[in-house]
Parts: sequence; C-alpha cells; structure tokens
Amino acid sequence: MDDTSNPYSFSTWCRETLVEFTELNAEKQVFSGFLIAVFITACVQLIEYTGGLPSVFEHLIYLPLIFAGLLLGPRIGGLGGFVTGIALTPLFFPAELIDQTSVVSDWPVRLLMLTLTPLIAGLISRSVQQLHHLENKAKKTFHGTELPNQEALLEQINAWSENNTVPENALMDIINLRLSNIDKLRNQVGHQKADKIVAELARQLKEALGASAQIGQTATNELVGLHANTENSREELQEKLQQLLSQPIVIDGTEFSLDTTAGVFRVKRENTKDKANMVIHDAHQHSYQAAENNQAFSFLDQDGDLDDEQDEPLSKQLISAIQNENIKLYYQPRLNTSSGYFSVIEAIVRWRDNQRGYLSTEDFKPLIEEPALAKQFTGWVINTAFSDIAEWMKKDYIVRLSLHITLNDVLEPTVLNAVAKALNKTKFPPSSLSLEVSERSLVRIGDQAKAYLKKLRSMGVTIIADQFGEGQLTLQSIFVLPVDAIKLSENLVMKATSNSDKKRTLISMIKMARSRGLKTIATGVDNRAKLLLLKHIGCDELQGSILSKPTDKDDIPWARIR
Repeated sequence: MDDTSNPYSFSTWCRETLVEFTELNAEKQVFSGFLIAVFITACVQLIEYTGGLPSVFEHLIYLPLIFAGLLLGPRIGGLGGFVTGIALTPLFFPAELIDQTSVVSDWPVRLLMLTLTPLIAGLISRSVQQLHHLENKAKKTFHGTELPNQEALLEQINAWSENNTVPENALMDIINLRLSNIDKLRNQVGHQKADKIVAELARQLKEALGASAQIGQTATNELVGLHANTENSREELQEKLQQLLSQPIVIDGTEFSLDTTAGVFRVKRENTKDKANMVIHDAHQHSYQAAENNQAFSFLDQDGDLDDEQDEPLSKQLISAIQNENIKLYYQPRLNTSSGYFSVIEAIVRWRDNQRGYLSTEDFKPLIEEPALAKQFTGWVINTAFSDIAEWMKKDYIVRLSLHITLNDVLEPTVLNAVAKALNKTKFPPSSLSLEVSERSLVRIGDQAKAYLKKLRSMGVTIIADQFGEGQLTLQSIFVLPVDAIKLSENLVMKATSNSDKKRTLISMIKMARSRGLKTIATGVDNRAKLLLLKHIGCDELQGSILSKPTDKDDIPWARIR
C-alpha cells in the first residue's frame, strides 16, 4: 500500500514529528539539536572504533547537518555542527586508532567546516523564508500605506465564514469609506503624505470600531473595514462613523479635511460561505451608489427585505414606487477615450427608499428575480427610456443610448421583442442603441432569445456582454456569440490597479478583444488611478463618478456629448 494512504505510515510520522519540532520554543529546539549532534557523533566514533569507512562517513555526516540547518535554522544547525566537530577532535579519539599527524593537522579545518556548513545552509534557508514572507506580504498589502489589500480582506472574510465556533446568524459589517478628494490632496501634498493621511484614517477607524476590526485599502480612494460579530445598531454605527469623519486628520501638525462617504453593508455569516468575492463586490456597489447620490452615510442589511415595514406584496411596492416617482431613470455618460468626448449615455435605475436612501438595481435585484415581475420592471425601463428618447429627438439632440435588459440574469425573448417594437415606434436609429446583457444570461441563452438577439444585431443594435470577467465566460466563448463589445467587471478593474497579475490579465484581455473587433468598456472609474490605467492600456469607453455622475434627464451635459 502507498505510504500516503496510510495515516500511520513512516512518512506521516516523520512529517508530524518535524512539524511538532518546529513548534517547540527556542530552548527546547537548542537542547534537541544538541542531543541530535551527540547522537551523530556517537555514530561516527562507533564506526571509527569498529574499523569502518571513516572518510566516507565523514563526508556523509554533512548531509544531516545541512538538513538541520535548512529545516531548523542557522542557530541549531551551527550548534549541531560545532558539537559534532568538537567530538571529532583528537581529544575524543584513542591515539592507537587514528593517524595522529592527520588528526592534528586536519581537525581545525574539519571543525570549521562542520560548523559553517549547516550555519550557512540555515542562513540561506532563513533568507529564502524571509523573502517569501516579504513577497507574500507585498501581495496582500496596498502599496504606499501597507494596509491589507482586497486579497487579504477576502481571506479574513473566508476565515470568519469557516469558523464553526461563530454562530450562523452572527453579523459582519463591511464598512466602505470613499475618499472623494484624496486624489486632489495627493497632487497638493505628494504621495507619501497622502498615504500617511489614509493610514491615519484607517488607524482611527480601527480605534472607533474596536481592536477586533480589520481595516484595509482596496483602491487609492477607498478604505474597507471588516467588523465581525458586530452588535452595533445602525444608529450606533452611524453615530460612530459620523463623529470620526467629522474630525480633520492631523499629520505633522497640519490638519487635513477629507470628503468622505460611508457605506455599511451588513451580512450574516451563513451568507458569506464561499461567497467572499460576491460579498465584497456587493458592499463596494452599495457604497459606490451612496457616493454617486452624495449620501454621507448609507446602511444596507443584506438580509433586510424592502417590505419589512409593509404588508403589501413587493410587486405593489414597485408599482407604487414608480407611480410616486421614487423609482426613476437617471443617465450616466460614457467617455470615448479616442475623441475625449462623451459618446453614449447609459440608463440607470434608482429607487429612493425612505429607510435606506437611494438603492441601485444591484441592491434590490434579488427581490425581482421572479420572471413575471422582472419582465414587468424591465418593460417599464424600456418604455421610460424610449419616452425620454422621443423628447430628445424632438430637440435634435444627438443620442446614443445604452440599456441593461437582464435584471434577473435571464434574456427574455419578450423583452427583446419589446425593444424592437420601441425602435419601430419611435423611429430611433438602431445603430444608436446598445443593449447590455449580463454574462450569466449569455451562459444560459435559449435558442429563441439568441435568434431575437441576432435579429436586433443585424438591424444595427450593439450587443454588450455586461460584467465580463467574473468567470462565467471566456473571450473565446464570447467570440461565437452575437456580441459586439464587452463591459469589464468592476471588480476586475479594481483589482488591476493594485495587483500586477490582474493588470496583465486585463491588458491581455483588452488586446485580444481588440484583435477580434470587440469594443471594450469599463465602469466604476471612480479615481485617477483607474482612469489613467484604463486610458493607458487602450480601453475604448470609460464610465464612472470621476468623469460624470448619474444625472436627471434634464441635466444631461449635451454640450460634451459627440
């Protein structure tokens, strides 16, 4: 039987023994190393006394000493080699068994070699381990502030979700602070001082939340705090954060004021298992929308239903919200990086809730996954957008519109048919319309929906694969679908600004898409680092708060649209 399949095999025993040894304190390790050295020396002397092959054995003795240095470090390795060398001096050998001249002349060199060899091996091993540790640390810290980055925060969430001593209904607050003026401060005071400002805010946030909180940085203008097993009420947390953010940051005797918005996303432990990426993404989306709507504080409980305080069905709430204009369409321009002008406006849904502030589609998307309700809601979006288009066409505005039509990640033929009818009714040029369909909906697209999509595409409508890069589809699979452009996942773009591997992935993705004639679009461009990176690597269109926030239909900057 293979040793690896036997829990009581010799290899398993060796491995467990080694692990236990390395966990001993320094004194016990030194003592153990001394005993090992004495044992090795005794073996050497035994072979010498019995007339064996001392010269061969002397060379072989370096191997266990080297291993001792590599595994146990330079201190124990060097000590073991020194003791072994001392034991092999003329003082410990009878004169009649060895050549006195050889021993007298060789033993100092032998002692030196036996001491230095494991010592050097241990130093090399320690250097490699330190370099490996520094490399791992660099991968998990944000350059400049040395705060934990997104990868480190994901590990913290995973560790908490896998901790079986924590109750299933335990809560974690993911606090996202967006620093809207940090790039401006960075230009004024320099990168080093700006990093000090961010690091000091992180320290104060940890102090406010408690020692158990973990504070990290996921972008140059974004801090994320993880507060596991929180017992704070919404009001208590809001008071703490508002008190913290109202105070200036003092660095080297100078006060700096930060324009900061706080978004809190509360989640249960049972809902984080194997979903750390999704949870971080949802928290980011929530805070992003809060910043877009100029909310100083926004709180969203992932498990809180929008109808907690009302008994009426959700469908009635939606209809009521639409009728009361609590749900409405806003429009956010996209920048064409070649021309430098805005070229497309995207329709974006906002629900103004009295308790939770402005909610994006992502916030209430799980509540409209019922097909009938999703189709009804998407139909309202299409009708409202084309009604606005009709007004703009009368004013001779140049309009290129982008619509998202897969709210529940299902591409419905009836929705596509509604788009075709709206085009025909308004006489809006199909070439000026883009339809955004989610990556997930493309994975499970039906034959009828694919036929409708091809029909619209043949009319001139641009088809965009939304949230591309989440792992549902590869570029190769996109090439065989009726798609003209890819809209990069906001999560992928965010990681690319701080992770060199993700940056290379993004660059190769854009190059490959361009080689096959696909346009690339990036959203969530909310800081200068993302803007410069995406322009540099050749992304075709950019969208985000640093360029323009979602605006009411009456406030669209038509003069900047070409």
